[in-house]
Amino acid sequence: MTPEDTRSQASSERRSSLHVQAFTSVSKCGILCRMFHSQRRIIRVLGWSCTLVAFLLFAFFVGTVHTIADDPAKSQESVLENRIEIHPQLMSGAAPDGEEAFAELAKLGLKVVVSVDGQRPEIEIARKYGLRYIHIPIGYDGVHEYACKAAAALTKQIKDPMYVHCHHGKHRGPAMAAVIAQSAGWLDRKQAVELLKKAGTGSQYAGLWRDVDGFRPQPTSAELPKLVEVAEISTLASHMVDTSLQYEVLSDSMKTNEWKVSDVRLLQEALRESHRVCNEEMRPWMHDSVRLVHGMESQVEREDWQELRESMARLKQACNQCHERYRN
Repeated sequence: MTPEDTRSQASSERRSSLHVQAFTSVSKCGILCRMFHSQRRIIRVLGWSCTLVAFLLFAFFVGTVHTIADDPAKSQESVLENRIEIHPQLMSGAAPDGEEAFAELAKLGLKVVVSVDGQRPEIEIARKYGLRYIHIPIGYDGVHEYACKAAAALTKQIKDPMYVHCHHGKHRGPAMAAVIAQSAGWLDRKQAVELLKKAGTGSQYAGLWRDVDGFRPQPTSAELPKLVEVAEISTLASHMVDTSLQYEVLSDSMKTNEWKVSDVRLLQEALRESHRVCNEEMRPWMHDSVRLVHGMESQVEREDWQELRESMARLKQACNQCHERYRN
């Protein structure tokens, strides 16, 4: 083999080697690219999977909270009807009925129960659950001056959480709670009025709205009343005085046909209070009178003056029947 042939063969072998190396490099690059793309796909899949899992967990917990909050069965677990939390130190609602209700009050961390109802508070059951009663009875005609002073005394003397109740927890109780809250500085006037709206306080009880909206703090020189467990409860005679006064209001309305549903309801409430404290013999008569006056509401709304006159005549007859037996 000549020297030229030897050099040509060596050159050929070098080119072949370079081709092989180039091919190998390209192959490696292809493998690396495929691996890179595969890893990117794996990362994307894992990313989507994590996102999906996080979304499902979030939906689960949100759904769970939503279900607990909106489940009627959960919201009805409380035995305290119309309960409203006004402030960490103040709630209002219906009168606690039975030991289960007082046990719930204690469980809620309340220490003082304020009744504005006419009935004697159940102080014995309250004491059993470590609760103190304070009795400040008011009417549907408004939060009178004595009650406003008592509210000021509450905010000065009582530092424990309070529960304020009337009978149903919609009218007198929230109104008194609104006065207490304003006296303590927990609510302003606008917030106090909103409380009555939230509680469902009837617009017919204009005096309650008036006294909450027109609240004025007691002067520092005001003599505040003593807070008692059981106030001197109005007798049947005093309730009948209220009934008589409201009856006269409707008698005047009958003369001019200027009837108001609010006047009818005030008479109805006066009769209800009388019904709650009267003796067993009078109870059926009082019950019939309450039903009769309740029906007069729709008569006023329909402007059925003739039917209203007939209802007033029947009411007068019922009153006379009772008076003949107990008053005359």
